[in-house]
Amino acid sequence: MDSAEKKRKLLLGGALLATLIAVILVEEEPEEEGAITATVEPVQSAKSGNDRNKAPEKNTEHLDISKLGQRTFDPSAGKLFASTNWTPKKPALTLEEQAAKAEEQRAKAAAPPPAPTAPPLQFKYAGKAISDNQTWVFLSRSGENHIAKIGGKVTDQYRLDAINDTAITLTYLPLNIKQTLTITNKLAGNIQ
Repeated sequence: MDSAEKKRKLLLGGALLATLIAVILVEEEPEEEGAITATVEPVQSAKSGNDRNKAPEKNTEHLDISKLGQRTFDPSAGKLFASTNWTPKKPALTLEEQAAKAEEQRAKAAAPPPAPTAPPLQFKYAGKAISDNQTWVFLSRSGENHIAKIGGKVTDQYRLDAINDTAITLTYLPLNIKQTLTITNKLAGNIQ
């Protein structure tokens, strides 16, 4: 190490040591009890040399900081991520509109629930086979294959009622509702 570098390190070390000592001394000062005061000195302008000589001796006044007003914050200022809605508010309903809306709600509550219906058919026609005067139909649903003849159950919920060249009639057993499946797959053909 050359002498300039040693000198620089010693200077930096001394500055660091002086800073640490100053921090320790400042922290150890006893705090005054009561109001916090600050010294306010009048501002002097540098107009001319004569004005500076005429300036009175230092006037020190004490300002009671506790008399200063506290800052007030808007309560919504702390809500940084609050959602904002730019759509205009709906106008208030008139008495007639409120009465009409209440009547409509009473009518909906008094109306009987809609009649239950069968779910839509999810079967796909895969083909049919005729053997010994009996026609068997091949249906698929959700990757499962089903085979049924007229009067037989396709699943626990469906029964096969009729077969012709254009449609298959099934009955939804829980509600006894008939549903028709149109045959569109002509490629499967008949197996005899």
